[in-house]
Amino acid sequence: MRIGLFINKRKEKLSLVMDILFKYFSKDEIVFLNELEFISTQYEMSIDELNQHKNLHYDILIAVGGDGTTMSAIRSQYECNKPFLSIHIGNLGFLAESDLNQATSSIENLKNKNFITQNRAVFKVSVNKTDYTAINDVVIDRGQSGRMISLDVEDRGMKVNTYEGDGLIISTANGSTGYSLSAGGPIISPDLHLFTLTPICSHSLMTRTIVLSEESKLSIRTPSDQDKVKLTIDGQTMLELKQNSKIDIMIDSKKVPFILFDESNYYSKLKTKMGWYNSRNK
Repeated sequence: MRIGLFINKRKEKLSLVMDILFKYFSKDEIVFLNELEFISTQYEMSIDELNQHKNLHYDILIAVGGDGTTMSAIRSQYECNKPFLSIHIGNLGFLAESDLNQATSSIENLKNKNFITQNRAVFKVSVNKTDYTAINDVVIDRGQSGRMISLDVEDRGMKVNTYEGDGLIISTANGSTGYSLSAGGPIISPDLHLFTLTPICSHSLMTRTIVLSEESKLSIRTPSDQDKVKLTIDGQTMLELKQNSKIDIMIDSKKVPFILFDESNYYSKLKTKMGWYNSRNK
């Protein structure tokens, strides 16, 4: 078995996870996918050899870092469509199946092929005919403007609504515990191939989140009299939109196979990450 490794070199605890990885996998069994100069310096490996190995086939994709590292890893390796494991050494880690305390058992289970996969939906996004992939969410907001924006939304040619306010959050189930939740959206189990449309500070008090099916295909138009509207993908890719820009968003037919272990418990993760603690919540 060969693994593809995507890291965040700025995380202080990276070296601890790397030590565990090297215990179970030789350097020849690891395809380093990013930060090659850092890897070369820290682990005394030839940069030429690392560049050559970067194109080798691998069986499992591992990201070591935070949620941002996880999303970057998935997007950069999306076409490979390999089983994916995130080892969390960041701040929140909602997308991670493992953390530093679980890293040894997780990597041992990987080595022994003791895991299952769960296919999770991602977005195919087209902005003025340029394509992007979104793991968590797409946010369209007023940017630097102090003005309310008006966004026309259609689903497969049917008018949904004209949303007036600060913007919209379009979220996958995987991203439902992020910005969408803070704006009043629901938590959706990540194995469901649904997505949500949540207004940000809507001008209408009656406007609420809509949960959409996998078949939905949204088309969103920005105002014809307002430019510099901002579009953000996964909090990482930011675009400034011109007047009357068109954004198409749909669930991609290709899914990301997230690795899960026997002890996986989504509700325990929710309680831990959300701080749902009381005398009976054990």
